[in-house]
Amino acid sequence: MTSTSDEKPLPFLAQFLVDLFGNGGHVPGDTLDNAANDVMLSTQLVVATTIGLSCFLIFCWVRPRWNTLFAPRLRLHGYTPTPLPPTFFGWIKPLLSIPENEILDKVGFDAAVFLGFFRLSFKLYLFCAIAAGFIRIPIWIYMHIYRFKPEDPGQTPQEGGGIGIPYPNDPVLLETEPYVLVLSYALLTWIVSIAVYVFVYYNYKSFSYARQRYYLKLRNTVVARTVMVTSIPKELQDDAKLAKYYESLGIGEVESAVVYKHVRRLRNAIQQRTKQLRKTEGAYTKWLGNPCTDESYNPEALLKEAEHKTSTNPQDDPEAGAIDPNTNNLKQERPTVRTGFLGLFGEKVDSIDYYSAQFQYYDDLVKQGRRSAYIPTSVGFVTFANMSSAQIAAQTLIYPKPFYCHAVLAPEPRDIHWDNLNFRKRETVVREVLVQIVVLLIIFFWAIPLTSLAALLDLNTLEKYFPWLAQLADKNEIIKGFIQGTLPTLAVTLFNAMLPLTMIYLSRIQGLQARSYIELSAVSKYFFFLLVNVLLVFTVAGTVSISIDDILTEPRKIGPILASTLPEVAPFFVNVVILQGIGMFPVELAQFKEIIPAWFMRLFMAKTPRDYAEASTPPIMKFYEIYPEVVFIFIVCLVYSAIYPSILFFGAIYFWIGYFCYKYLLLYVYFQPYESAGQAWSLIFHRIIIGLYIFQIMMIGFLSLRNDYVLAGLLAPLLFITAIYASIVTYAFHRFTSSIPIQLIRDAEAKDAKVKKHTPESGQGNGKATASSENDNDDSSEQAFCPKGILDDDLYHAVPDLYTDYSQPPMTLVPGILNTGMRRYGPPALIGALPWLWLPVKRSKAEVDSTPGFYRALLGMNRKGDKAMQSDEENAGEETSARQRLFDKWHTFTFRRRYEPQQAADERIQQEQAAADSDPNNPHRIYFLHPERPKPNSESITLQPVPDIAPNAQSNDQPSTSTGAGPATAVENDNQPRSRDVESSPKPRPLSVTFEDWATDVFVDPQASNDN
Repeated sequence: MTSTSDEKPLPFLAQFLVDLFGNGGHVPGDTLDNAANDVMLSTQLVVATTIGLSCFLIFCWVRPRWNTLFAPRLRLHGYTPTPLPPTFFGWIKPLLSIPENEILDKVGFDAAVFLGFFRLSFKLYLFCAIAAGFIRIPIWIYMHIYRFKPEDPGQTPQEGGGIGIPYPNDPVLLETEPYVLVLSYALLTWIVSIAVYVFVYYNYKSFSYARQRYYLKLRNTVVARTVMVTSIPKELQDDAKLAKYYESLGIGEVESAVVYKHVRRLRNAIQQRTKQLRKTEGAYTKWLGNPCTDESYNPEALLKEAEHKTSTNPQDDPEAGAIDPNTNNLKQERPTVRTGFLGLFGEKVDSIDYYSAQFQYYDDLVKQGRRSAYIPTSVGFVTFANMSSAQIAAQTLIYPKPFYCHAVLAPEPRDIHWDNLNFRKRETVVREVLVQIVVLLIIFFWAIPLTSLAALLDLNTLEKYFPWLAQLADKNEIIKGFIQGTLPTLAVTLFNAMLPLTMIYLSRIQGLQARSYIELSAVSKYFFFLLVNVLLVFTVAGTVSISIDDILTEPRKIGPILASTLPEVAPFFVNVVILQGIGMFPVELAQFKEIIPAWFMRLFMAKTPRDYAEASTPPIMKFYEIYPEVVFIFIVCLVYSAIYPSILFFGAIYFWIGYFCYKYLLLYVYFQPYESAGQAWSLIFHRIIIGLYIFQIMMIGFLSLRNDYVLAGLLAPLLFITAIYASIVTYAFHRFTSSIPIQLIRDAEAKDAKVKKHTPESGQGNGKATASSENDNDDSSEQAFCPKGILDDDLYHAVPDLYTDYSQPPMTLVPGILNTGMRRYGPPALIGALPWLWLPVKRSKAEVDSTPGFYRALLGMNRKGDKAMQSDEENAGEETSARQRLFDKWHTFTFRRRYEPQQAADERIQQEQAAADSDPNNPHRIYFLHPERPKPNSESITLQPVPDIAPNAQSNDQPSTSTGAGPATAVENDNQPRSRDVESSPKPRPLSVTFEDWATDVFVDPQASNDN
């Protein structure tokens, strides 16, 4: 506001605040003349409905036609969800009828907790909306019919203030506000608070019981019987010593133990190996094409030839470098590459031979590294024979000295962030302090650009910089409502889109030891950012800065101004709820942010079968992006529930649509590679308590500013009730959700013993008979509750398309390591499955010509007649034409033939892992304290003998190690000298050091390794 000559100029600080908050300090959506206008609400509804309905209809059309991207979980190796009908709308009712037990069984406990929060919020806000309607509708009728009349100028109530409740701009009109309206504020505050207490309590109670049943069902798995021990003293930093120490404590029999090692240099070698492997695959693709339609192309024979050449020195075997007779009919000219800078200078050589030699060099380094000894860290894992022993070890004080041997229940192997296990405790503490300081700085300084953005989007500011846009808004109310309602909401949403990535990065470098810990830490950071910068800053800016010049010149006006303008911020948050729920959730369902990168990859970047397979890999559920926004919307609806009751109705719609969309995405699309057993609920509960405090404090202040101190005093007990409620619920259920009562474990173990007594032959099986017998003895509720097995190998197998056969799993968890799951604790760099050469797929010309269009096949869409999305019962009831039956027979034959590479790859992975486990010279085998004792039935693995896939099988008198690089090759013992020479031609770019030279600062002498 510009001061006139007769006005007293503002002080420097006051003028700075006015300039900081913009022209009048208007925050989008809270301008007193327009914030509560029905045009904004109706415009937001139209925009959000248009966006949401369009995306939903697009999804309904493409869903049955493109199930590689819209239902990739149907291609999982295990835990395939129930197929849905391929009709346009016929899939909605079957999806909603899928019970919670199937979600637990197919997806996991984390997904069940996530969807459970949506159900809780929907029921809560639906109940509160109905209660608010019974209270506020009679008041609305009274206010419109009897209180205000059209002939009373200046007293026409503003619409949109929560079922038409007037919020007069002039503080003098507050005196005319009926007492029954003010009383409804206090009454709704009590009703909403009590409803939150009741709904959350019963949800927490059911969650605690479900989590106990979940863990009891997994009591024989490695995860349920393992503890992670940190700060291990130096005298116990050995597998055997750690195992013997814990067994000497008398808390139970120890099955195995492993101390994590420093393997940073080995990880670097594995990443270089993967890089050269990709270049080798690209060279083969450039030579053969992908797919290759040459009839003389034999992928199996060529793979054997390639692996034989990379393991033999051409100088010793002149025929090794020659082209095999089976492949000499292929393209005559093999691709070439220059060995100089960026491939632009240097000698021109055969690119396949060159990159194969580079790959073999790093493969040799990885082989040597996997048989070397390493300096141990202070982190280890102890696996007991029984679950009860692990529970006792995690809940008791173990070591007599402080700060040592702190044991917690171990996350599952795939959940552990192995890179962060190298940090010492004091380094982790320093990292945590620094990260928290950075987060606080981000939260503080982010308010300045956010508030500036809010001021920039005000109509007065737009008129100054974009007068043509302001004139257009004055002529059209819809455009005006879009600028003031929808545009600010979109701007804030896009502005905050970069925050989740920042928060997850800060949580990762903080030093947390599990991916779930990192994700929950990012959820907490991002939530508090939204709470401070979006809720509090917008509220304070919208209620204070809009009249900041009046407040600074006449401070006695603060009370009346706050009392009259506080509710005016609510329409902005109603717009946020509408846009996010009705508009953005269907966008998530349509998966544009996953499909567009997949399109780009398949159309422009993908060349090799591995590239095409990775482009179609199921997306990973990013809870750190979704949870903060969902919990924030919950808090917003709670805070404005009494002042602006219509937000309860839109909040119920938000959570219902969210439940529907994410139920489909979790069951059929998103892939969660690890399971934390619902740890997010504890964080959600404490955020709900914070929201209750904000809600109740704001309502007390709101009524106080309206000079109704009696009602404000009647709300004060709610603060004490909330504190007592949070303490009681936490005390009652927190330990029940973090630990399992010993009595329940003993009862389950007694039941297992009873089952084994009646079925002695089950001890020789693979655990399936025991599990079946166990279920026979359980009650009906437990039979229906069969949780997803944490440690099963969730290999992703998709229907092969024109460009890839999906024979190898992706590498999304650890760079250079296949996602094959792990049944034991150990560094993936030492025991994980490594990728091998993936040659171009072979397709006949008829197959290429039969595809329904080039781009259709390139983008991975279904073939015509493919009924993979339809259930068997619906298929059985359809009349199939003769042509369709003929196609089905052809498709069945082709389907089986195309799945052979995937089955061969699975057998190869299992064979190499079994070879590494049985190698007596492998220093990184899991140390078993009692190797003569049988393992629990549920953890025993029966490997059927499979033929050698790769050539050069090892001899019987020479042990081998598993590297995943190709065949199981003979490797020298640790006490034999290792050579850095690369036995391939042409000579690759030399490295300045060998693998042992790399390891000088982190490796120890191999002779000092543990003799397992």
